[in-house]
Parts: sequence; C-alpha cells; structure tokens
Amino acid sequence: MLKTKVKVSNVTNLSEARYCAGMGVDYLSFPVPLVSLEVYREIASWVTGPQFGIEIDAEHLSLLNEYPFDFIEIAASDILLVPPSEMFIRIDAPGWPEQRDAIRQLKNTNVIVELAVSSLDEGTVQFIKNVATEFNIFIKIENNTWLTALLQLPVTGFSLEGNHESKPGLKEYPLSEILEQLDVD
Repeated sequence: MLKTKVKVSNVTNLSEARYCAGMGVDYLSFPVPLVSLEVYREIASWVTGPQFGIEIDAEHLSLLNEYPFDFIEIAASDILLVPPSEMFIRIDAPGWPEQRDAIRQLKNTNVIVELAVSSLDEGTVQFIKNVATEFNIFIKIENNTWLTALLQLPVTGFSLEGNHESKPGLKEYPLSEILEQLDVD
C-alpha cells in the first residue's frame, strides 16, 4: 500500500505494468499509438488492480474508440476534442490561466490536473496550493528529492513516468526508489 495515489505514465510493456501493479500503483497510462491495441489488451489481461488509461493527442484521436480505457491523459490544449470521461490533464504553469479557463468549461468530466514541477520554491508551493483549491492535482516527479515536502502539500497524488525495457524482462526501474519510499509497509 502506498502513502498516496500514484499514476505511472508511458507504460509500454508487461514487466513494468506488473511491477507497478504489485507496488500498488492506482493508475497506469499507455502512449497511443506507441503501444499497439494488441499489446495493450495483452497487458490488460495479465494485470489487475490499477485503472488503465491512454495517453492521446489530437493527431491520434481516431484511435480513441479502439482502446478500452478507464481514463484519458491529454494535454490541456486538446481537452475539448475528446468526449467527457475521467481525464488527467497535463498543464504548464506559464499557461495556467488559459488552461484553467478551458478546464472549467468541461461538463460531466472528472478532471485531475497533472503538474510538472522543476523547483519547490515558495512560488511553486503557492501555485500548487492555488490549483489544489479547484482541482484534484497529481504532481509529476522524476526523483525523490522533494518527496517528503510534496507529501505535506494538498495534492491528490504523484505522477511518475515509466521507461522502455531493453529486452523482455531486462529492465531497470528508476521509479522504484520513489515507490519504495511511498510504500507504507
């Protein structure tokens, strides 16, 4: 069991999906069309626990109806192009006012904002707190440098990124250090 909710994006193989599920990750997302429908279905047949999502952009929206999914991960600029559903919306801090206005237009949609942070200064902390007053927020992190401090903020969870395996079964898990630190056991 993890201390908070966790989503892992850019999952491309069964080994990583099974590892994440075993660690208690809540959400797995797969880049479309990098992960074919056949591979996606195979992974879904072997992995239970996490919700499955697809990472999609405007160029590949024609594939939306082919993949079964629990949620969509999409850039804020493309949100009005997809039907209402649970969405993780990737945002940029500099464009937040316009992105916030677009997100507010969504109806019948469970929105989770995914925010990447490059520093954890006072301004960033205040920005996170402001966004969290309106939306569920997942902070995208690449290492455990600020993990303890981020756990003190009003965030719903963390977003991590998977990576490709060199050969089936041969893979390093850079996200394992973060997941182990979040493990309650």
